[in-house]
Amino acid sequence: MLEARPGKRDEAHRFSRDVRFDVFEADAAIGGLVFDIKSESATLQVRGETFAAARARKRQDERLDQAVRRKLSGGEKPPANPVLLKDAGGAILAQAEIGAGGWIIARGGETLELRRRWAFSRLYDLYRQGWSQALGSVGQRKFFTTRLHVDLPSEFDAPFQIFTLALLLDLTFDALGSMSALNG
Repeated sequence: MLEARPGKRDEAHRFSRDVRFDVFEADAAIGGLVFDIKSESATLQVRGETFAAARARKRQDERLDQAVRRKLSGGEKPPANPVLLKDAGGAILAQAEIGAGGWIIARGGETLELRRRWAFSRLYDLYRQGWSQALGSVGQRKFFTTRLHVDLPSEFDAPFQIFTLALLLDLTFDALGSMSALNG
């Protein structure tokens, strides 16, 4: 099981607008996660290796009037814009697209689903597509905590497990951005 704890900021990053976590496995530090809110991308450090999680291209959300015009004219949906997990060499290790119930993740030859446990839960369960038995959970175990947990089987390597945390951060900041757009 991995635990992500809020990371400390050094002088160079004291005022940056990113979210930092130190990642631990059995109380031993194994890496970190830095999610840049502005670019909606993450940098993962795992046992000395660097990985990146970012959208395939810059997100351009459809405005409501554009969506209505597209629907009325029978236009096609905009192409998918998955979040890609890449290693330092640029090889794609996993990709995730938002679906109706959560994230659909393609990893190797398998497809996984990361779905919210219940309506107001802060935990998400990971399933193999089409299965009803959860493989494990990702997210906040307690309501008033800043720590995130990943409790997945050992068949999933640490970079993939930390990638699931980056997906949850992407969902969170996307929801916050949508709420501020409605209020602003």
